[in-house]
Amino acid sequence: MKKTVLLSLAVMASYILAEAQFVVTPKVGAPVEVSGNVSFSANADNTSWSIGESYDSSFDLSQIASISLAEGENKAKPGDFFYSDGTWSTTLDVSKTPIGVVFYIGDPTEHDAALRAAHPECVHGLVVGLKQKKCEWQDYYSDFDDEVGMSVGEWIEENTDYVSITTRSEALNSVFNQIMGYNNTCGIDAFNEEYGWDYEVLVGSELSAVATGAEAPVSTSGWYVPSVKEVSLLCSGDLGGNIGDLGYGDVPDNANAVLINERLAQISGAVSLSGVYWSSTEYSVTQAHSVQFSNGLVMQTSKGGSNNLRPVLAF
Repeated sequence: MKKTVLLSLAVMASYILAEAQFVVTPKVGAPVEVSGNVSFSANADNTSWSIGESYDSSFDLSQIASISLAEGENKAKPGDFFYSDGTWSTTLDVSKTPIGVVFYIGDPTEHDAALRAAHPECVHGLVVGLKQKKCEWQDYYSDFDDEVGMSVGEWIEENTDYVSITTRSEALNSVFNQIMGYNNTCGIDAFNEEYGWDYEVLVGSELSAVATGAEAPVSTSGWYVPSVKEVSLLCSGDLGGNIGDLGYGDVPDNANAVLINERLAQISGAVSLSGVYWSSTEYSVTQAHSVQFSNGLVMQTSKGGSNNLRPVLAF
């Protein structure tokens, strides 16, 4: 039976893995097959672990080589509810605190080197948060160009280790068609530390406001501003091809948003997806990429416009 190694031991400490079939492989001895909720207590040494209601003192974290999950076991899917403890379920579990909804299954670290370096365990998919707010993309963006003579993305490329957030290209191998939101948010944060006093990128600085009250689990990337590819995935799902081709047909390319809204409607206080959403991907000195959720159309919008900001996280 093919298995997938879940988390590093450091991440597993004080962490709960949802109901499923697991294989615990000790460093010495034969693998142990178990089923139920695998959890790790928060004792002083982070060594005690239990499965369901049972507790086995013969193992501790220092003795465990890996914990694996049978292929297909408890695999998340778009529309699943995502909880504050890092677990998920297809039906809403009222005993837990939902913080978002899964909207994409796949490896978010494939192209995002910053995410891969910081959170190598986040290879399962993406979750959208429950809240949003309207804001501009950047303050005094034309004045910044006049003073410094470059876009935010160009500054990031010249002054940080992050990939530029700017693209006019819609090629399939460009950042336009890649999951890069974690990288983009890190770059924007670095820019705001340098120029936030005057030329603040508001989609970065307002992120905390839309994530308030929904602390991201330690097993995730934490909340960030999605790239244009991620916003398109949230609206249209993974349809393959170029996201620049979406939104032009007679049938709107927003089926994923419809599904996510059905789930959001079950969560008290959650805000439905509607209107135009900012991405963290810049188009030019004066414009940034956005997505219209009525049809999935990817647009270039003036940075001074007021559009929706919605956080996502990788898990």
